[in-house]
Amino acid sequence: MACEGSQDDQIGEALLKGVIRHQLMEVETEGNVTPLSILEVRTISNIQDQKLVEQLAETIKVIGDKLDQDTEFNDMFDGLVKVSDKSSFWKLVEEVFKDGQINWGRIVVLFYSVGKLAAKMVLAHLPRVVSDILTLSLDYFRRHLLDWICKMGGWINSIPALARFSIERFSGSSQNSCSLVFGAVLTFTSGALLGALIVWRLHKTS
Repeated sequence: MACEGSQDDQIGEALLKGVIRHQLMEVETEGNVTPLSILEVRTISNIQDQKLVEQLAETIKVIGDKLDQDTEFNDMFDGLVKVSDKSSFWKLVEEVFKDGQINWGRIVVLFYSVGKLAAKMVLAHLPRVVSDILTLSLDYFRRHLLDWICKMGGWINSIPALARFSIERFSGSSQNSCSLVFGAVLTFTSGALLGALIVWRLHKTS
């Protein structure tokens, strides 16, 4: 893949591992320790790219806090944990990309959901599955999402898209749908995100 090894690849890896790390650190308890060494990332030397990772991570956290208030969203994860192996990742992907369409909102939802799934596995005394989920997530990101991200102009172009994103929906069936409402959340974060975009552009052109 032409984009593999690029800045957008590094940003995506750092972002995904950061989201998983944050979720695991919130739930880790004695006897349920998952080695955080598997989440070590390549150093991002570009300061503006690192700031972009931090801004996107904060956006995912805010969106995640909103998603956690959705009962159906949480019920879905309880069902995924019952699978108790790495196939739970593929069931998650099927939910998020049910119709095969990719957009920034769904990528953000997937990243947050992967972190949440990993945390749920630790709570269910299945920390061994976390490594499998991480490997599958990075592989899926590079095989199915990275090329799209590069064609869209890179992660930096996710900022204006997320800032105006309103409502996204994915469903497992017509009878059981999980509605993901982002409007109020992204209104809260859009100012900081657009500010980051302006700063990033200025540094790129200077």
